[in-house]
Order: sequence, then C-alpha cells, then structure tokens
Amino acid sequence: MTTHAAPPPPDATSNVTRLLCAGTYLDPVYRKAVIRELLTHSYRMVAPSYGYDAAPVLAHALAAHNLRRNQLAALGAGTAVVLVLLFTGLLSGLGAALLFFWVAWATMFLRRLAILQTLAEHLAPATPGRPGFDGAYPMTSRFTPELVGKINRQQGSDTVYYGGYKPFVGAGSSIRRWANAELLLGAPVSRGGVLTGPGSLLNGHFPAQHGPADGGGDHAPAERKPIIPFTVEDITGRVCEQMLAELRDKPAPSDRIQLLSVDRRRFTKAVRTAEGRDPVAVLLDVPDPEEGDEHWREDYDARREYLCIRIGAWQQELVTSVFIGFDIKGSTLHTEFYTYVLGPVPESFHLADRLPAAIDGRLMVRIAWDVTRSAPGELLRLVFNPLRERLPSRFGTDTVRTLVRQAHDTSEFRLGRYALTEVDCGALTSVRELAPGNDFHHFFQESDAIKYIQIIERHLLQIVGDFLRDHDVDTREHDAHQTNILQQNFGANSTNNFGGNQSVGNNGTQTFGNNSGITREARPA
Repeated sequence: MTTHAAPPPPDATSNVTRLLCAGTYLDPVYRKAVIRELLTHSYRMVAPSYGYDAAPVLAHALAAHNLRRNQLAALGAGTAVVLVLLFTGLLSGLGAALLFFWVAWATMFLRRLAILQTLAEHLAPATPGRPGFDGAYPMTSRFTPELVGKINRQQGSDTVYYGGYKPFVGAGSSIRRWANAELLLGAPVSRGGVLTGPGSLLNGHFPAQHGPADGGGDHAPAERKPIIPFTVEDITGRVCEQMLAELRDKPAPSDRIQLLSVDRRRFTKAVRTAEGRDPVAVLLDVPDPEEGDEHWREDYDARREYLCIRIGAWQQELVTSVFIGFDIKGSTLHTEFYTYVLGPVPESFHLADRLPAAIDGRLMVRIAWDVTRSAPGELLRLVFNPLRERLPSRFGTDTVRTLVRQAHDTSEFRLGRYALTEVDCGALTSVRELAPGNDFHHFFQESDAIKYIQIIERHLLQIVGDFLRDHDVDTREHDAHQTNILQQNFGANSTNNFGGNQSVGNNGTQTFGNNSGITREARPA
C-alpha cells in the first residue's frame, strides 16, 4: 500500500501572495471579489491555493476596505460638523463650502498616503538593503481566528470540495486534455528471439488472441505470459515516486525542477439539501465522503482521486498543474490527463514593484497636487460606489438561495416547488482566479508552460510503460499510443494549437497561442 502524498502547504511568502495582497489596494473590484468569496459567502468551501496563501490576501483586502470605510466615516463626521457650524451661524455659506472641500481633500490625501506607505513598506519586493515580504498581514475585527483556521484548513486539504461543473477548481484555465484506454494483455512469450502466435501490430490494434471461429487456419493462439496483478493504487504510487525522483531528486541541481510537488487529491461535489432549515447553518460543516472499496464510484457524491503534479515557475507567477487519473475496468487500463495553467498576475498589480522605497517631501507634494486635480471625481466615486454596492443585497439578489443554480423543473405539475432546497456549497473559484486578466506578459512564460507540460507528459508515458513491462503486460499498444500522443499533439503542425487533441482522447481543447493568453475551458451548454 502506497503512502498517501499530502499536498504542500500554502506558500505565504511567495511573490504571488505579495502581488495579490497589493492588488487588493490597487483594484477595488478585485478587493470586493476577495471579500465576497472568502467572507460574505462563508458557506462556500475555500478553493485550493496553488503557489500562494489566501489568508494574507483576505487580510489586506479587509484592511484596504477599512481604509475606505474610515475615510467615509471621517468625511461624514466632518460634514456633520460643517453643517452644525453653518446652521448655528458660525460659518457663512462660502466658509462652509471651503471647509467641506478641505475635509474631503484631507481624507483623500491621508488614504492615498496610507496606501502608498503600505505598498512601499510592507508589500515591496526584496532589495539588497531591504528584506522582502514575510507573509505578515494586518489584523482586523472581521478577520477572526476562526476564519483564518477555516481558510488554512480548506485551502491545504487533500480533499477538494468543488461546486459547479469543473472539479479542478483553483488550478486556472484548461489547456489540454486527453484520455487513453489500453487492453491489459500478457506479454508474448519469446522463443529464440521470435514472438509466438500472431503478435504483430496492425494499424494500432492487436490481432485476436484466438484463432478463427472454425478453429482452423494457419494462426495459432498467441502464447502469453500471465500478468502480474496490480491495482490502481500500485500504478499511482509508482508514478508519484518516479516523478519526484526523476524531476527533482536524482538530477543535478542545475537540472532539477525546484518548485515541483506531486500529491494526491480527492475531488467531490459539495451539494447539500437544507431540509427546511437555514442553508447556511446546514453547510457550515460539510461531512467527508465515506471511503469505499470501489475505485471511482459512479455517483453524484462520489469522490475521485487524481495525482496532482504542480510546477511553479517565474516566482510562482506561472503555475502548471497536471491531473492524472487511472482506472481499471474489464482488463482495460484507462488513463486521464488534464493540464491547467495559472497565468501571471495582472500587470497592474506589479505597480508595487516600482514604488519608491521612502515617501519624502517631494513625493508628498505630488500626491497633494494629484488629489487636488482628481478631487471632484474621486469624491463622487467615494459617495456613490458604496451605495451601488449595497443595492443587490437590499433587493435580495445576493442571498444563498438565489446564488444556487436550481435545475429547470419540467415535471407535469411542477413538483419541484415542493422539493428541498439544494445548495451548492463547493468552491467555485480561487482568490487568484478572481484577479482580472490572464494574458502572458512575456513570450518565455508561454513557452515555459508548454515545456513543463511536455516534460510531465513524456515522463508519465515512460513510467507507465515501464510499470506495465514490470508486470508482464504487452506494451506494444502502449508504445503505439505513446507515439500517437507525442507526435500528433506536439507535432510540426501544432504551432498555434496548444494540445489540439484531435486524434487522442474523447474531448477537444481550445487553442492556445497568438499572444491571446489562456483560453477558457469549454463547458457543456
């Protein structure tokens, strides 16, 4: 029995964690999305974190939100004081107007200064004279220890509770997929260097093991070795061990893939019925699916296990994830291969890399001038944006029930109205996937994504072939499929198709290239 490989812990000090934290101050839409996903929709499970830690991102999002809230509170208090002075006759209309605009200007200036100071001091990249980001985050009243514990526990769990259609939530965009089925036949017995029986490969298929139906003819049944029995656990364990050994442990330090992890993750749906009670109360603790003897049980609540091979490159900005699954049915080994890529962090988040290390008098003068020029528009956004954000919740369009996509009721008497409320509490997206845009910033980022997928695929096919040979399985069909996969998916005509997958497997994928970034996975209608 192979030991289960636990997933690596979230990387709280990675460069991606730092940039995502900076993005909560730079992008208000992203800030609101992070708070909504991890705090407002607390009934949802937290998606896995590949190459980053979601807890510091939420902490900084709440801190940035508090800065805006404090600005509004100060502006409201200042406005109240101005109105009191105006109505008591201590200030004239002109004086009240000037004092109000001064209060508004001061709150804008102080908030902008606080954001710049946070980015320059706490979220700046490492330099020779200054330490880098250490994963620390501010504490706020809403960022409770219970919330931190939930995020840490669920984002690093080896069981992923997903919502919606795609199980591999948090891994980014689908790039390439293929599936392969090969018969498990015993290896032909060799006598004097000649294989007995028919044993020849015709058009990628083996001749039948038995002779003609009438029992006659020139072809005798193939004499084959008995297969050494093996299980899905055995082949999965071999792939896990060999991948780590061949890509990280055995090669020379200069040839190793440093940020490589190979672990085994279980994926299961997280749909629960409320049974007439509050859906949120029912979904706070999702039970773990029971283990069963049947591998890959075919059920809506069944849990399926995949080998997750993850490679972080470009300081964890480019994360390539490969999910590999095996199943044995009817003396047939079925292999599934799915690849996903998390593209680079948006370029706007990299502004934190170019800010000055210290805020001097000259910079403060520039800030004051910029605030003065943009004061009218910023004041309008400051007042009306919070009102617009609160409109959905007032009209009940942001509740648990309306967020759940219920099946269309086609019954004769519309009996679905009497059914129990069903709530999908699985993870739908990750903090990193919420960041806008996923285009590559550099040509070599795209080429590296292709490189790592090719490397993993080539080693997988070789490891599986060696495993089958060790168990006396005829590998001629496997070798033919291996050639077909490698040549037709990454051949000379695949310049603009990243894994066209036209001839291998049962599902096609989207194009990948022309500097358009990563395309989204095609989902059924």
